[in-house]
Amino acid sequence: MPEAVNLGPTPPSLAIVRAAAVFLAAAGTTLAVHDLSAQVTSDVSGIVIDVDTQTGIPDVILRVLGTDVSAATDAEGHFVIRGVPSGEWMLRVDHLGYGAFEHSITVATDVTVSLEVRLAPQAIEIEALIVEGETTVQREQRTTGAGVWEVTREEIERSVGTSRHMGDLIRQTVPGIRMRQSNQFAGQDVCLEFRAAASISIVNAKACAHPMVFVDGVQVSDPNFLYGSIGLANLHRIEVIPPGSAGARYGTGSLYGVILIETARPGRIRADPGRTVSAFSGRQRLTFDWDQDPAGHRTGRAIVGAVLGNAAGLALGLTLARQCISIQSEEIQTTCAGGANFAAGAAAFALPAMGSAWGVRLGGGTESSVGRILPALMGAGMMLFPGYAFSMSTAGGDVRLVNDIGYGFIVLGVPLAVTIADKLFRALR
Repeated sequence: MPEAVNLGPTPPSLAIVRAAAVFLAAAGTTLAVHDLSAQVTSDVSGIVIDVDTQTGIPDVILRVLGTDVSAATDAEGHFVIRGVPSGEWMLRVDHLGYGAFEHSITVATDVTVSLEVRLAPQAIEIEALIVEGETTVQREQRTTGAGVWEVTREEIERSVGTSRHMGDLIRQTVPGIRMRQSNQFAGQDVCLEFRAAASISIVNAKACAHPMVFVDGVQVSDPNFLYGSIGLANLHRIEVIPPGSAGARYGTGSLYGVILIETARPGRIRADPGRTVSAFSGRQRLTFDWDQDPAGHRTGRAIVGAVLGNAAGLALGLTLARQCISIQSEEIQTTCAGGANFAAGAAAFALPAMGSAWGVRLGGGTESSVGRILPALMGAGMMLFPGYAFSMSTAGGDVRLVNDIGYGFIVLGVPLAVTIADKLFRALR
């Protein structure tokens, strides 16, 4: 049978080790309890309002600096920041239209903090935005790298008087273009070609290597007569593409380049004040453009003024004429010297014309325009000549119809003619 071993009392060193272990376990328990108490959090809630309107501000960002907790306001400005550790923290409030600021808050354990934040709108300074515009031609030049020349409407207007026709205009404004013409008369056969294209002509060195020409998108088969015949006032814009760049867009038919012509819209084009330009004839007309006078023509007042002026002129003119001219037994008798007789007859003609012309000018004038005297005088004369001719051809006879026609020209025709002239031929004040 084995022997029993007596271990004896516990050594002092082993007792010390056991006591240290018990102490460390107690200390660890205390630290764990303290760490758990330090991690106790609370919620921070509240509302962000506009200081002027007293309404809630949506989309405001609120951050607790030093932590990873944050929140955003809802559509009515309310917010709740959950899990904020206890202690003193710096709260940052940020909004695009109201700016950003920071405020100190204190969070206690198990206590919900309620805040009311008032913000005022703040101007935002941003860098200047530069916008650069470009035309269709400039965009094509930038994207394709092609050389394109453009003749604008302003250049076309400036060329009036210095360019004989469209071919001459293109030659003066587009580099590398040369023009050949059989003679110097406008409308004759005009050859317009690039110098480089003429040197590579594969048909005939003396033939015209004219570019492919489009007028409002329609190709022109024989443009040589077009250059010299189309009026400059008909043109709105011209685009010229040289041979090296035209092939990529228009194919092999554009070996000698391309000319794109845009004509002006049908109707009248604004020219000098009080005048218009016919887009069909290319010449200036003296008819007044009523788009420049929104008041419109005062036709009624013009007719009244013309009638009164004509009546006053007739009364005065016939009174002076009777001093030297009379009708006896179907014959016209003169009683004054030659010069006086002529002056009396001229007064009977000139005074009604002048009276009606000035009467319609005064009656039909507006704040923006007034009738021209010379066209009104011409209109009155067109009625007075046949009027006196008819009335005096049967003077003293029994043919009343012819006399009545003559009186109609003088009494009714003169006011009507000067009123029409007043409407068509005017000048801006």
